[in-house]
Amino acid sequence: MLEDFHGDETGQALLDAVLGDEPAVLWVAAQNPRAIRFYERNGFAFDGVSEDDPAAPKITDARMIR
Repeated sequence: MLEDFHGDETGQALLDAVLGDEPAVLWVAAQNPRAIRFYERNGFAFDGVSEDDPAAPKITDARMIR
């Protein structure tokens, strides 16, 4: 169901509309390789900071910057 929306360019359009090429900081689930690849394609890189999410103990949040 949600897979129908993967790759439809909506995420790219939203990112472009909100951030353009401006510097930014975001948090991404380290266990989400698809999201990580998306952000890397848009110039983001991990800066080495991460946190465990107490509300979701199996998820580690990792910070990305550009």
